[in-house]
Amino acid sequence: IHPYSSEIQLKRIELLIVDGNYRQAIQHLNVLIKIESNCSEAYYLKGQCHLGLNEFEMAEIAFDKALSDASDDRVDLLCRIASLYQDITEFNSAISYLVEAYGIDNHSMHINFELGYCYECVGDYPLSIKHYNHCLDINPFSSDAWFNLGLVYTRTGDFEKAVEAYDYAIAVDPMNSAAIHNKANTLVTIGKYHEAIDELTELIAYEPKNSSLYVSMGDCYERIGNYDKAMASYLKGLEIFPSCAEAYFGIGIVKLRTMQPHLALDYINKALAIEPENYDFWLGMARVKYEVNKIDEALDAYRQATILNPDEPEAYIGLAETLLYKESFADVVELYNSIADRFSQTYPLKVICAAAMYLQNKPNKAVELLKGAKMIDSAAIDEFFSILPTVNDEYFVSKLKLL
Repeated sequence: IHPYSSEIQLKRIELLIVDGNYRQAIQHLNVLIKIESNCSEAYYLKGQCHLGLNEFEMAEIAFDKALSDASDDRVDLLCRIASLYQDITEFNSAISYLVEAYGIDNHSMHINFELGYCYECVGDYPLSIKHYNHCLDINPFSSDAWFNLGLVYTRTGDFEKAVEAYDYAIAVDPMNSAAIHNKANTLVTIGKYHEAIDELTELIAYEPKNSSLYVSMGDCYERIGNYDKAMASYLKGLEIFPSCAEAYFGIGIVKLRTMQPHLALDYINKALAIEPENYDFWLGMARVKYEVNKIDEALDAYRQATILNPDEPEAYIGLAETLLYKESFADVVELYNSIADRFSQTYPLKVICAAAMYLQNKPNKAVELLKGAKMIDSAAIDEFFSILPTVNDEYFVSKLKLL
């Protein structure tokens, strides 16, 4: 090959791209394109450079030119372009190229798998499931396709189907540790803790130095109330990985469950020192602070949790409950009003605010809130009385009975 051939020039340009020298690469590509105006690969690399520089319109123009000049496999080029967009998490753009490739070859395992993945990433789960199932029609022995299908079913809350998909992934590849671990986690989600323990025990035999497996095992034992085995599992996780934040947190929860809240604080503090932006850890810290009667610190911890994950209602519920306990009724109402639209279907928030309204001598507003809460869950009225068991206002109680 001549040292100034287009093949050698493209290889040199690829090295510039690998090093992130996009502007220099574009200069060389422009020179090459003047010599070979129909060089599809040059336009593809130019599009890659523009993506690296966040020049999306320029990238699209270059890719269009690459595709118009493609003399070989158009499907392959479409997939390569889609892969570049996937690398920068521009999944909708990746989908547009993959859909075109799918229109040419809808029996491609690769195209269906990548479409399944991209649709999963953008939250279009029905289409993701469709393409993963198409993968399995093509190759029913793809452990990766079964595994990803399990992930999507987990995200859609179809946990039984998720377990079934993980089972197939494991049947095809008994060493698929991710499938075994995810199956165990899904079994925990649906309350099948003993089955999850069996799965984790089997996996630990293959991966005895995996600290996360012992943490998951500890979580299972904790949930069935076997705190001794939970502690042993968490400690084993720390023995393998001394900086395992989840293990410290797990021990903290065990200490809380066994009425040792001050010890729980020590371990949860250790967990937060390692992962200071972990939502679950701050939630746990708030509960422990409440148990040791450090109410203001509990409120601060709940507020930190809401900052870290503003879309999860659990921290807001805890914050509202703690404000109610502190008799900061106006603050409960203010909090509720600030998040009511976002959590319109989270009935516990309505119940807590109703309790605050009642204690502010606003029974009619309390009734309205409870009416809305009961429409979401019939248990709302019972929960209200569990918060305020001494309510004996006959007129108020009679209005609740009419709801």
